[in-house]
Amino acid sequence: MSAPESGSNFSLAFLFLSAPQREALRAVYAWCRHVDDVVDSGALPPPEAARALEEWRSEIERLYEGKETHPLARRLRPHVLAYRLPKAAFLDVLAGVRMDLERTRYETYADLERYLYGVAGAVGLLCVEIFGYKRTPPERVREYAVAMGNAFQLTNILRDVGGDLERGRIYLPLEDLRAAGCSEDAVVHRRYGPEFTRLMSRQYERAKEYYRKARTLLEPEDRVAMLPAEVMAEVYEEVLERVRAENYRVFFQRVGLSTGRKLVLAGRAWARTHGIY
Repeated sequence: MSAPESGSNFSLAFLFLSAPQREALRAVYAWCRHVDDVVDSGALPPPEAARALEEWRSEIERLYEGKETHPLARRLRPHVLAYRLPKAAFLDVLAGVRMDLERTRYETYADLERYLYGVAGAVGLLCVEIFGYKRTPPERVREYAVAMGNAFQLTNILRDVGGDLERGRIYLPLEDLRAAGCSEDAVVHRRYGPEFTRLMSRQYERAKEYYRKARTLLEPEDRVAMLPAEVMAEVYEEVLERVRAENYRVFFQRVGLSTGRKLVLAGRAWARTHGIY
């Protein structure tokens, strides 16, 4: 699982924010990273990790009552108030993170989509409130946030198949494996072949659809405000395209982008949101 993913990608968003927005996003990122590490760091056995997440559910309730006790919750408090961050999104992130304690396989894409929402789409719901919007109806902004978050996380899944196998996890839906003629055993033992590329191609198309959908939802006047999300979309979508260009050879390698290339993509996003490109 990747909470809002590694700092090098997420930090690009900071380039286009005011100082108060940066502080709010840092606080949200720190909290997401912390609850992700509860599960993925390996420091806690699963029962203890589950108890820690349950304690965080209680702490979020306390946070919204003004009775928070954890330093990270105290750090969140002023931004929760300033940007009216939705409590439900924090709780949904915790539910998504908890799924990594409860399962290592997903039977259907609908099952996986619930996971995508919990660990990424719900994070997007917090971020868009920090970025701000004026003309787009709130329900469409929420659709945008979820579509972008899901696109980013599905891109992570396609890129990180090999790394996830090291943790005993397969995020590719089992029904899609069967439809592609690819066995679970073939994935576990990293056997590359046309069946696996068919499987990955199906997930690629799903990710592309999320990116396409997100770009139809904002009113033009709000695109500049959402520039941090658009920068991340440029970066993640290029990662997705490079995974495809490598013909989905992800068992033993992980696609990455240089800092210089990410900056170029950030410039492209700036031009696009300003109607230049």
